[in-house]
Amino acid sequence: MIQIVNQYGVPFEAASSGDRLRQWAASSLGPNQSLTHSLQTLRNRSRDADRNNPWIHQGTGRLVSHEVGTGVTLRSRATDEAFRTAANALWQVSISEMDPEGVLNFGGLQTQLVRARRVAGEVFVRRRLRRISAERAVPLQVQVLEAEFVPVHYHEDRSNGHRIRSGIEYNRRGQRVAYWMHREHPQDDTVDFGQLIRVPARDVIHHYLPVRPGQRRGEPNAAQALVSARTFDDYEDAELIRKKTRAPFTGFITRDPLGPEDPGVDPLTGKPVEGGQLPPVTDVESGNILQGSPGEKLELFEGDRTGDGYAVYARSVLLKIAAGMGVPYEIMTGDWGAVNDRLVRAILNDFYRTIEPIQEHLLIHQVCRGIWHWWIDAAIWSGQLQARGYGNDKTPFQAFQARPHGWRYVHPEQDINAKIKAMENGLTSRQQIIDEQPGPPMEEIDRQRAEDPLSTIPD
Repeated sequence: MIQIVNQYGVPFEAASSGDRLRQWAASSLGPNQSLTHSLQTLRNRSRDADRNNPWIHQGTGRLVSHEVGTGVTLRSRATDEAFRTAANALWQVSISEMDPEGVLNFGGLQTQLVRARRVAGEVFVRRRLRRISAERAVPLQVQVLEAEFVPVHYHEDRSNGHRIRSGIEYNRRGQRVAYWMHREHPQDDTVDFGQLIRVPARDVIHHYLPVRPGQRRGEPNAAQALVSARTFDDYEDAELIRKKTRAPFTGFITRDPLGPEDPGVDPLTGKPVEGGQLPPVTDVESGNILQGSPGEKLELFEGDRTGDGYAVYARSVLLKIAAGMGVPYEIMTGDWGAVNDRLVRAILNDFYRTIEPIQEHLLIHQVCRGIWHWWIDAAIWSGQLQARGYGNDKTPFQAFQARPHGWRYVHPEQDINAKIKAMENGLTSRQQIIDEQPGPPMEEIDRQRAEDPLSTIPD
């Protein structure tokens, strides 16, 4: 292999091995080897930071609330109108029956699994079919499982040519065919004893972001921010303790060395001190006037100036933490003092730009699409929905619309007027405008307006 270099050395300064970069030990491991040995430690530290570090917890909460809101709304877009109407009505009943524990509705499950993905890097959703005789609109529930259910260190080559890597079974073509799971959480109050069961891939949704091509498992969202957040938290604790221990001390009394005939006098009582030694600490109540002995001086401590520049330094560190988590500083900290209305709009638009592809590629494509297909299958095979020809072609019946919870207007009057002008000039549609905002779908809005004699539906 021929290496081309210029007269100054290697073509890229970042690839040089001079004094500045000699200690930069950059790993050449692939997307899976780089994660396998570090993933559990990353998860543990990320969860610990989410529990105990307010900045990490706040940043994660903001990311989850903006990605999910109250939840992505799903509606059938089947070509058969009768099927579409029946499916939408049945779905509204099923969304409150999805959780096997009966605690969360479908929107709540979305929040739970997105937070798990953000904190631990990944989460698994398992299809749980129920008996038709069960008292449910559709005999289907979905179970959210933490990342530890699929052991990251389980590798095996099977006799049929399949390979198990990080608990995921692949066939000869590299397709996922199964997940090997613990029956219970291996790190909880469990009696699992390490037993693994094989769950077909068709019954599992692996919700994660493969940053590198071929990456099998997900990394925590705050991985790049953990070191800075931990160090800054330790620094803040040390600074608070220092201030707390220093605060009771106001000044210092000094005097010339005492002679044998000078016993020393207590500044509060005026009485001689035994042994001629002044007390090491003098407590003074408010309103007292001290009277010192000849030669004594009271030196008051200057104000604590060690905090000079702290606000600038803290903001710099929090900017780094926010960048590592992928959330704007203002949203993570709630500090909007340095921005005006235009900057607020620019910050939010840029943030929404980063959230929208995550919603589309992960929350909707991975989770909502998979659960919707499971639900349609269960509803049809259980007889709750009628669909002739479904066994031959599922596509027309599985068509759906996913509508994320819209963001509130920054400036309602300006924003709404801008959308009205865009619609009037043919740049968008009323359907698109309604789909982008919180509230019911356009059909429901039209129904409500039709029932309201004071409302008119625009052409």
